[in-house]
Amino acid sequence: MAEFKVTRYRIKLSDDLRGVQQPFSAILLSDLHNASYGDGNSVLLQAIRNEKPEAVFVAGDMLVSTEKPQMDAALSLMDELTKQYPVYYVEGNHEYKVRQYAETYGGDGDRFFEAICSFGVHLLKNSCERADIQKMPFTIWGYELPWQCYRRFRRNELTAAQITEALGEPDEGRYNILLAHNPMYFEAYAAWGADLTLAGHLHGGVVRLPHFGGVISPQLQLFPKYDRGIFKRRGKQMVVSAGIGSHSIPIRINNPLELVVLDFT
Repeated sequence: MAEFKVTRYRIKLSDDLRGVQQPFSAILLSDLHNASYGDGNSVLLQAIRNEKPEAVFVAGDMLVSTEKPQMDAALSLMDELTKQYPVYYVEGNHEYKVRQYAETYGGDGDRFFEAICSFGVHLLKNSCERADIQKMPFTIWGYELPWQCYRRFRRNELTAAQITEALGEPDEGRYNILLAHNPMYFEAYAAWGADLTLAGHLHGGVVRLPHFGGVISPQLQLFPKYDRGIFKRRGKQMVVSAGIGSHSIPIRINNPLELVVLDFT
């Protein structure tokens, strides 16, 4: 069984909003790719419970879009998490592919989403939900990136106007969290108005080199800018998970699998 590390990021909330009543933590999960840590993902679930999170944010690619999609471990994990926490979920490119090509995948994508929604997952499909956590007003958005944003050997442009067309304007007077699987478009997310973007997809750049960071992206682009970690731009922040599973390039060098904890203060 592979091992993962717990990575923490401190998120200081906007000074122009009233602060939280007490600091709290949330979990960011991304790129599980149907991996299991212990029977029924017991090791991963215990690591999450140890953090006593107020919410779980899922940034996509929990399943694997093989000829017969692999999703049993992802379904079991979502079922267990929703028994204890609010879970907010946006699809990644693997979910998108399984759902979009229903004839190829036999409707497995729809069945997956129907199942997790029946558990109580808040599935965000170009939509938002509002929640007050420790008396802090949050709006949590999920953005489904166009498929061309995942094509290999190229980077399609994405603008704040395109995000506005899909989502509308961010909520004024609330802290806007945007779940968007691909972090390569941080400039557009920040320009749209996301106070905090949560992403994954790049698997930390697969292989990491000192002073250079991640080496390659799933689009097969070298040295992706937003490979893993916390990034800031114009007062906005983005946290990128290196993922808690692997898929297309099942190699990790100086790049451990990770469970991300967000400490809001």
